[in-house]
Amino acid sequence: MRQLNVLVVDDSKVNRLVIARLINNLGHLVTEANNGVEALAYCERQLPDLILMDVIMPEMDGLSTTRKLRARYTKQWIPIIFLTGKSDQEDVLAGLEAGGDDYLTKPVDTKLLAAKIRVMVRIAEMQQRITQDAKRLEAYYHANQMEQQLAEHVLDNLYGDRQEGALEQWIKPTVQFSGDIITVAKSPAGTLHFMLADSTGHGLAAAIACLPAATVFYAMTQKGFGIHAIAREINKKLKQQLPVGRFVAATLVAISPLERTVTVWNGGIPYAAFINEAGEVERRFDSTHPPLGILPNADFDPSVEVFRWSRPGRILVCSDGLTEALDGDGQPLDMADITALLAHKLADKVIDTVAAKVGSHLGRSENVDDISVVIAPCSNSHAPQPNQVQPASFTQLANWEIRLTFGPRELRDDLGMPTLLGWLNQIGLNEQQFSDMLLVVTELFTNALDHGLLALDSSDKDSSNGFTHYLTLRQQRLAALQEGRIQVAMRRDGDLLRLSVQDSGQGFDLNKLHSQPDNAKHGRGIALIHRLCRQVSYHDGGTRAEVAYQL
Repeated sequence: MRQLNVLVVDDSKVNRLVIARLINNLGHLVTEANNGVEALAYCERQLPDLILMDVIMPEMDGLSTTRKLRARYTKQWIPIIFLTGKSDQEDVLAGLEAGGDDYLTKPVDTKLLAAKIRVMVRIAEMQQRITQDAKRLEAYYHANQMEQQLAEHVLDNLYGDRQEGALEQWIKPTVQFSGDIITVAKSPAGTLHFMLADSTGHGLAAAIACLPAATVFYAMTQKGFGIHAIAREINKKLKQQLPVGRFVAATLVAISPLERTVTVWNGGIPYAAFINEAGEVERRFDSTHPPLGILPNADFDPSVEVFRWSRPGRILVCSDGLTEALDGDGQPLDMADITALLAHKLADKVIDTVAAKVGSHLGRSENVDDISVVIAPCSNSHAPQPNQVQPASFTQLANWEIRLTFGPRELRDDLGMPTLLGWLNQIGLNEQQFSDMLLVVTELFTNALDHGLLALDSSDKDSSNGFTHYLTLRQQRLAALQEGRIQVAMRRDGDLLRLSVQDSGQGFDLNKLHSQPDNAKHGRGIALIHRLCRQVSYHDGGTRAEVAYQL
């Protein structure tokens, strides 16, 4: 137990002497004050670790002194124990309501006082650890914000001039930073190349996974390579550089105004089509390849589809965030409604109309995946036009309750955390609360999925090759998941935010959690949850976790 600086406030010199001797014998330092005025003056110079406060004193009594201390030092917690001859319940309650933490009657039982000091030391040490953890989380959050702003600036410059060839584009991210990218450039021969790429996951990590694809796209387009060769090289780079479980769905398009041809390589993007000025779909380019970065280059298929248009029209490419966007009733967007919006002359801009249609479809619902749309005109010329971007919507909710169930399909498509993160972004949390709850929700949801439904063992991560094996096994089991669900409930309960996460699987082993060694590379998230939350409990054999977070 560390040495404390204890302030004893009592107008009786004899009482101060007795208490000071006891505290010195316990190995702590003692400072004395004759009344509340002296106590406040001392605290202005140096805050003690613990205050033993008499109630009845001249000039300023203990209750008034305690109220002033609590009002002045709102960011520091100083344990205050009242020492007084009054023992009525009303007197005890008055002391606690004034800001005291405990109460002892005179004559003081030295053993009881020593025990209470030890308790206050433990509480103070725990409070210090929580404060340090909170500061680290806050620092991480702010650093992450700065990194994302820098990354956005760099990536916006890297992805080039999106106005090239009068191309229209719109991205509606599901989190602060979009994991979808759009690149566009002209080849030396005047062919317009563009790529819509959608990395696994969301946010900055997903955008970084697209960086090799963007770099190869620009370099090879400038050198005159066709999109089939560009797709092969991107696949090679992603296979070499991305970790197991990361890949990039992409559609690469080449538009030749002179030849009036569209060449398409589609690996994992759900919708690509040529639509004429009457709004009619003349050609669909379905995904015939797996996403980039999955297959070794020896097994990669670079074959493309080529379409020659006879009437001017537009190429429409969109990510699964659009095709799977659900309205308030859980109904997907009808792509025929989108293609009908393209029934305009090429000189007319249509992206704002598309964005408005998507917004109307979503209503108050949040998109659970990044929405990306590219519309490129197909004519004999491609004059650059200004690009218009529809900003993402944001709505804060003052009072709310939510219950969500994620089935196999939602879990395989990685829709769980983006949905939950969308709610966290809308319930009015401040920066620190958001940082705390993001950690708590992520940890509990990941435990429910990895251990409850996928039956993975975190101890596999501790070996040299275990983490790679863990990710590989996770990908395989998640892809094969056909049964099971995760239920998440969140609600506001006064000044508490209550969260419950339950899986229909085996849960996680509580005995293994409590018996793991201190140097284990897993399980630290659960320990941090216990420090961040006011209440943490586990039920039904580890399949249900409940926490209460103090707002």
